[in-house]
Order: sequence, then C-alpha cells, then structure tokens
Amino acid sequence: MLRVILSVIASVPLLLALAPAIALARCVLPPPIAEAVKTADIVFVGRVAQTTNRNSWASVEVTEVWRGPDQPRAVVVRGGPAGNAATSVDRTYEPGVTYLFFPYADAEPGLADNSCTSTTPWTEAMVALRPTDVRQPIGADPEAGGFDPGGLLLPIGVAVIVGGALFLGGLAARGRRAD
Repeated sequence: MLRVILSVIASVPLLLALAPAIALARCVLPPPIAEAVKTADIVFVGRVAQTTNRNSWASVEVTEVWRGPDQPRAVVVRGGPAGNAATSVDRTYEPGVTYLFFPYADAEPGLADNSCTSTTPWTEAMVALRPTDVRQPIGADPEAGGFDPGGLLLPIGVAVIVGGALFLGGLAARGRRAD
C-alpha cells in the first residue's frame, strides 16, 4: 500500500508538467455590437479559412475593413496563447464561418482576440451597422474577375529590355574578339 501511495505522489509532478498550463483571466462583458463598431480600434469582416492551435488561431480571409489600419487580404487572428497553454478567455473559431472581428494589436506581431472582445459570427442584421467608409483589404481587387494579363506587362517588358541589352553586349564583345 505504501508503494502505491509513493508512486502516486511521485507521478504528480510528471502529470502537472504534461498538463496544459491554464491561466485564469477575467473580463467585463464586451459592449453591444452597434457600440463596438463605432469605438473599437480594429474592426473587419472575414471568413475563417482554417484553424490551428485547438481552433483558437484562425487564418482569416478579410473581406471588408470597417475601422482601424488597413488589413491584408489574409491575416492570422490568435484567440489564445501558443503551444500547450490555455486561458479562461480563449476564443475559438469555426472554419468556413464569417465573423465580424474586433481584434487588438498584440505585443507579438499580429492580431489577437479573446472572449472579452465583441467578435461574433456574421449575421445579415450586421449590414445595417456597416460604416459608409468601408475599405477593401490590401491586395484585394473589388473588380477581380480572374487572371489579369495587364499585370504581366511590366515584368515582361523589363525582361525583354534586360535580355536585349545582354544580347547586344554579347555581340559587341564578340566583335571585339574577332579584331
């Protein structure tokens, strides 16, 4: 019996080391969506393409920027800490769902979110809250209809000019060697 008790006591530190670290945090209720849209530092609409880290980190395809700095077309929103840690305010996301995001700029580069913000799945009722100065994400073409051959003109032009210069330089060098 003593051996069982000692083995249990000896295994407790090992179990604690392997268990995820959980940090407790508190927050006040987030403001109503209509108020948060007007006061939050960063607000955008985006669809979660995929999740990692226990569904708490989301790769998001940004569709509209409502407030704050311009956002690229694709961002990662961290709704919890990395690794095996967790907090009581971690936010989880569902792939394929569109959200109205209210993240904050984190100390680490990027965007963070948690259950203390107003981030919520998108509903059609939110269209009425859309500001008049909505912006497209950086790199998004609102008229995108597929492949744009015009975007290739500059690189092709530069390649032709450089190739022609090298060709002419080669001919000139060849002519000098023949003398």
